[in-house]
Amino acid sequence: MKINEKIHRIKCYFNVTDTIRRFVYVYIIFGEYIHIIDTGVSSSYDEIVSYIGEQGRSINEVKSVLLTHTHPDHIGSAYAIKEKSNCIVYSSLMERDWVEDINIQFKERPIPNFYNLVNKSTRIDCFIQDNQILELENDIHIQVIETKGHSHGSLSFIYLEENAMFTGDAIPVVDEIPIFVSCKDSINTLEKILRIPNVVSYLSAWDDTIVSEDMVNNINKAIFLLNNIFNIVKELKKEELKENEIFIRVCERMNLIHLIDNILFKNSIYFTIKEI
Repeated sequence: MKINEKIHRIKCYFNVTDTIRRFVYVYIIFGEYIHIIDTGVSSSYDEIVSYIGEQGRSINEVKSVLLTHTHPDHIGSAYAIKEKSNCIVYSSLMERDWVEDINIQFKERPIPNFYNLVNKSTRIDCFIQDNQILELENDIHIQVIETKGHSHGSLSFIYLEENAMFTGDAIPVVDEIPIFVSCKDSINTLEKILRIPNVVSYLSAWDDTIVSEDMVNNINKAIFLLNNIFNIVKELKKEELKENEIFIRVCERMNLIHLIDNILFKNSIYFTIKEI
């Protein structure tokens, strides 16, 4: 899908389990060279190669891969793209271990089908940080924005010439699973994103919303959701309940019983318990 002449988007589907099917958006910037924001899962490689080919270009033209964070659905094709194109891979230093040694990631955050989603570790070439400006080409400048919360080193990227912000998973989708390592950081990140001026389009890894006005509304809804989670956990923690009891009560209070067996949401609540 073409967002505009420079920015394109590929919707890559994958299975977490036999019954849980998800998708992630991979973004491609076409200039003199090609630049990719996140890489989907390992099976996304063929879709990326095919889409680039449909535009009359080649995977060999990829000059850079920018990773918003290093969960499997964002780094899965990074190794294959780098091997084929010899591109530069950019990431946060805080995410290094999980992409350069995927066994560490699986040990610390085991999820179903992990080694099918990401099957090889990838070396990071350049570690980037908040407010850094990357000159990918003469007319393609990317501002790095620290947007931690979903993961410890999550980043977003503003394509300055297009006023487009690639947000990865930094902005929770209200009707989806709230996944974060810090509820406080996630809320602070959302408030930070709202303060950034001149953003015309928000390009999320798992939200169809692009238009600024709509995304601002979504961000405010996400802030309300996370504040609600935080306040409920804070209230329940005073009762000196066990972690799992708090999690069950959160699911009940928020009408999220369908997530009671979801390990990722459970971990989000456990992280919140620890930071209060």
